[in-house]
Amino acid sequence: MTKLEHSVVIGAPLDKVFDFTTDWRNFANYFGYVREVKPATEKTVGEGARFSVRVKFMGMMMSSEWEMTEYVKNDRMTFITPLTGVRAIKRWRFIAVEGSTRVNFSLEYKPWPLFGPLLDVLFIKSYWDKLSEKLVQNLKRLIEA
Repeated sequence: MTKLEHSVVIGAPLDKVFDFTTDWRNFANYFGYVREVKPATEKTVGEGARFSVRVKFMGMMMSSEWEMTEYVKNDRMTFITPLTGVRAIKRWRFIAVEGSTRVNFSLEYKPWPLFGPLLDVLFIKSYWDKLSEKLVQNLKRLIEA
């Protein structure tokens, strides 16, 4: 299992950061690789909310269906985000820090069997690591603007 973690302190109150981050209409703004998001269920927030997502991954356009599996207001959110046969888990934690908010983001996935671990070590892990770092920096930039 590969796990990547990134953290950022955003100069805004916890509720503002949480509300912005968990609003599906903002996903394409801070996920650098997301091109389009549409609700796949009537429910758009909380456990069981699902979204049809178009992403640009390694230069190719792909589709995925993301499911929110954990949602605790002003505390955390988790998504299952399968892509190319790999089940990924994206987790956010939100912590109030003296008028600001620390956002901890993690991405966990198990590479494809057979050659997946080698490909992961050679370039996929570093690719996702850069995208994840950009994600938290985009959040900071957008919310503090």
